[in-house]
Amino acid sequence: MTGASSGIGRAVAISCAAAGADIVVTYQQSADRADTVAGEIREHGVQASVLPLVLQNADSREEFVTQCTRTGPIHGLVNNAGVDLLTSSARDLDYLQKLQLLLAADVEGTVALSRSVAPVMNQQGRGSILNIGWDQSDRGMGGDSGELFATAKNAIMGFTRSLAVSLAPAVRVNCIAPGWIQTAWGESASDYWQQRVMDETPLKRWGIPEDIAHLARFLLSEEAGFMTGQVINVNGGAVR
Repeated sequence: MTGASSGIGRAVAISCAAAGADIVVTYQQSADRADTVAGEIREHGVQASVLPLVLQNADSREEFVTQCTRTGPIHGLVNNAGVDLLTSSARDLDYLQKLQLLLAADVEGTVALSRSVAPVMNQQGRGSILNIGWDQSDRGMGGDSGELFATAKNAIMGFTRSLAVSLAPAVRVNCIAPGWIQTAWGESASDYWQQRVMDETPLKRWGIPEDIAHLARFLLSEEAGFMTGQVINVNGGAVR
């Protein structure tokens, strides 16, 4: 589980733990937060490990997969980690610097880690990979952030569909495309954005990380055993 120290990743990790899954939590800088989430996971009576992972670094990815296989079979991989362009210091970078960060971490990281884990799952004869896209990638959203995230997330969504064909029948690959989810940025968003979310969402509320987690747990489980290559929107009914 990458990017599990907060927000959607934390919710998915805890939801899967509640269903009985042992979880490996990764971190790049926030080791303390990863340890906190691991503690929350263990409260469900399952095992939790914390491992460093730099998605942009091939050696780090290889070491991560090696360490995971030592703990047991890898039944699921959730590629949730990504660059925060809205609330971190990255927001001060110029457009092309932001694009390079997104392509290196969100896209290359997702592709490379998935391809590193896939042979392990194939050898096991089963496995499920879950990627995170963005619902507005298909519909379009104006502005720098809209352009940047659409570029990266559309790549991930297209990769999901193709990887699902490549890895069938042993390994399933799906993608969740969240809409307006109230993570760190949403909690401090201006009145303009609060109103925009209400206007664009038929269910008239922000989504919460648990809304994503419920579907993630299903897609990773054998209950979704006949689902692969799917990109599923979780966005309160926004279709325009």
